[in-house]
Amino acid sequence: MTRVAVVGVGAVGGVVAAGLMSTGRLDVTACVRSPLGRLRIERPDGSALETSVSEATDPAELSPVEWVVLATKAHQTPAASPWLSRLCGPTTRVAVLQNGVEHRERVAPLAGPARIVPAVVEISAESRHRGQVRLFGPLRLTVPGADDGADFAALCQGSGIEVTPVDDFVTAAWAKLCLNAANGAVTALTMHRMPVFAHPRIAQLGRALVEEARQVALASGAHLPADLADQVLTRLRSMPPESGSSMLWDRLAGRQTEYDARNGAVVRAGARHGIPTPYNETVTALLEAASAPGNPS
Repeated sequence: MTRVAVVGVGAVGGVVAAGLMSTGRLDVTACVRSPLGRLRIERPDGSALETSVSEATDPAELSPVEWVVLATKAHQTPAASPWLSRLCGPTTRVAVLQNGVEHRERVAPLAGPARIVPAVVEISAESRHRGQVRLFGPLRLTVPGADDGADFAALCQGSGIEVTPVDDFVTAAWAKLCLNAANGAVTALTMHRMPVFAHPRIAQLGRALVEEARQVALASGAHLPADLADQVLTRLRSMPPESGSSMLWDRLAGRQTEYDARNGAVVRAGARHGIPTPYNETVTALLEAASAPGNPS
């Protein structure tokens, strides 16, 4: 039986762990700081998936596995180092379910000989209580189309998670980052859910953030349409009024946000390519200040 360890059992990690456990053909371990006992996933149609959890609370108890699913927030990656050092061996593959475009740069130094499989995550979910997640839509992941990506898609068969391997992963990753550059920053700074994009001046800011990211993406080798900003705003305005972003949930809970893996990544890539990114630089600075220790949420 294939052994899978899930590191980071929050909203995304909880949904993925529960889905993988539900297949009945995988040996799934949730790596947690304190016991969960059970996972409850509340689906959009009102039904729920509940499952008991096989879990580990001490990295020292573990040995290398075939697959690690890393679903921490990007800025929490260094804290996952003790888990990765125990779980990763020469045949281990690490599926990195994080935002941004810097998956390999962030995780490879901590994963030893393991191979990194970056993933674009399209899972709209909110952690309501520890071990209880509210899901707003389908579970979709996009991975590179090489063998490791195809193997991860096969691993997830029957889990309720749709995994699509694609040849042009650069475009897929940057398309998601362009979306995240707007939705996360704006909802976290305004402390409002998606209907905030109905305000004309907020919509203008969202378009500017996306267009800057698109220009950087093109320079990075992505292929994105000229009207991407309009497409993103249309999508955000059509989302259910109760939906938000993971950065909003973190800000409301007083937790650090992953602004650096989103808007900060746009700024860094823009600097490498000589492309100005004043809007993303501004929201990065504001979110950095808002995330500073001792600042009120």
